[in-house]
Formats: sequence, structure tokens, C-alpha cells
Amino acid sequence: IAEAVDVTLDTETGHIQVTRVVCATDVGRAVNPNLIEGQVEGCVVQAHGYTLTENLQLQNGHIQNPRLSGYLIPGIKDVPVRVETVMVEDPDPLGPWGIRGMAEMPYIPFAPAVAAALHQATGIWFDDLPLMPDKVVRRLAEG
Repeated sequence: IAEAVDVTLDTETGHIQVTRVVCATDVGRAVNPNLIEGQVEGCVVQAHGYTLTENLQLQNGHIQNPRLSGYLIPGIKDVPVRVETVMVEDPDPLGPWGIRGMAEMPYIPFAPAVAAALHQATGIWFDDLPLMPDKVVRRLAEG
């Protein structure tokens, strides 16, 4: 699996918008391409939240967020407009009908892809998730 993303970064506010995602994944045999695309899109939305908005604060195993309303999940205006799925078909000899399970594989490379895109744009590596705007502004100021 591999992912590449296009991002825009507002350097004054620290807001990151992922505008496009290309996800290439080995699906075994693509029996239902629409289902595969839906799985990829769902994983991208979930990974978007993990990477950019879902700020779960823990201390000694206890949640410190005062309210769930402060735990932001992505809304329709947050997620990428374009999610392109590249299905690499290499039938799995052990899977039924050559199918390979997808589960949440497209979730895994999203955060590193966003970090790499930001590094390419700014020269700075961001490695503390989620990439909340205040953290981004602070890292940009530090250089």
C-alpha cells in the first residue's frame, strides 16, 4: 500500500487542508471495485481525524478532555475532495476467489504522507499527532 497527498497549509493559522489523496493498494482480485473504493474513502476519513483533528488527551490512562464536544472528528468540509484509488490486482492464492482482505490498510500511510507533504512544503518534519493548528504554528516559528 502507498499513499500520496496534496495539502494546503495556512502558515498564519496553522490550518492544514488535505485536498487530494491517491491510494494504491494490493486488493488481490477486485471482485467489487465500488466496495474497495468505499473502504479506501472510509479509511482516509478516519485517518484524517487521527492525523489532524482528534485530540484525545490522556494522563495516567485517564481521559483529560473536559467534554466530548472538544474531541473533533472530521466533517464533510474537512475531508479531501478527491480520493483516488489505484487497485493493484495480484490474486491471492490463499484467499477466496483470489481476494485479499483490506480492513484498514489505507489508514496506515495517511499520517506519514501528510507529514512528508508538509516537510516538502516547509522543510520541517512534523511528528507529533494530531497536527493541531497551534502546534503547527509553533513548529513553523521554531523553524
